[in-house]
Parts: sequence; C-alpha cells; structure tokens
Amino acid sequence: QDAESATRTAAARAAEAVAGLVGGDGDDTQPAEPPSCTFVSALVHGDAVTVGWIGDSRAYWLPESGEGARLTDDDSWAGQMVASGALTEEEAERHPNAHVITAWLGADAVDVEPHVHTLTPDTPGVILVCSDGLWNYFPEPARLAEAAPAAASEPLEAARTLTRLANEAGGRDNITVVVIPFRPHTPPSAQPTQERSR
Repeated sequence: QDAESATRTAAARAAEAVAGLVGGDGDDTQPAEPPSCTFVSALVHGDAVTVGWIGDSRAYWLPESGEGARLTDDDSWAGQMVASGALTEEEAERHPNAHVITAWLGADAVDVEPHVHTLTPDTPGVILVCSDGLWNYFPEPARLAEAAPAAASEPLEAARTLTRLANEAGGRDNITVVVIPFRPHTPPSAQPTQERSR
C-alpha cells in the first residue's frame, strides 16, 4: 500500500474508532455531544514525508537550517475565511469563531475525508505534529524551531520542551506533540518538491 493510501486508511480507521465510542459500554443512549477529535499523521518513507489531517491539528516542517513551513491547512472557520480572502489571517484569528472546526472525527461527523500532502525535503530536519494546545501559543514555524533547536538530535526532549512551554504559556487546551527526525538519503537538490491531493 502506498503512503497516501495508508494515510487515508489510518484516518478511516481512526474515524471508525471514535464513532464507535458512542454506546461502546452497552449504553444505547446518545450523548448530547458525542466524542470527537481531530486527526493528523506523518509517515516517513524513503526520501519523502506524507502528512494527512482532518480538523485543526497541524504538521510542520522544521529544517535544521533555513525557514520552516506549515504543512497543513486548518479545517476551521478562520481557515475558511482566510482561504476565501474574506479576512486576513490576523483578522480571522481575532474573531470569536476562529477556532470553530469544520471537519472532525466522531459519530456526528459528515463526509470524513483526510487532506493528504506529500513532500520530499532535501535537507535534514524534523516533522512536528501537534494539537492546537501547542500551536495556539506557537503558530509560526520559526518560533517552534527556536523553542526546540536540538529537535533533530533529541526529539523526545524537544517534545517535552514544547509541551512545557505550552503549559507555561497558559495550557488552556490539550497538548499533543510528536517530533519525527528526517534525513534524506539522496544528495541535496535545488528545492524540495511538494504534491497535494485531497
């Protein structure tokens, strides 16, 4: 199974698991708000990385040198407003509806379909996947890289550091952080290539 298919399969299985939490203990009553969550994954394969997501959990590319990049687009009210050109990112993030998500996993989710993005970085670095409990406080790749400069050599310590910093900044939401080192096997080329598919 190729990486993009594997990512879609993982998202579908996660969706089934979350939807199955309703009534899973033998209780047939439906909660007013069924369990739900967002989804983000990263799969390193050869010299490529494939990320998939549903909701507003994010993946970032943080190279050892140079500028990083956000690899995901939030499924949120703010994300829609920015994508449509109705608001700037700063304006959208200040709105009370900014973090209302428009796609999620759960029994009440409709048409769950992950976004998939494959890239082939040509330099060493890390893939950071995280929930909004971290990126609410550190939304820019440069700030994340600055907060954990040794992430490639000490990924677990970097994840602990970022979690601690998010807690110190307020810790108002759940904080999930995973740091995945990446080192290409082929000689560096001029630019990494990126492909997007729905």
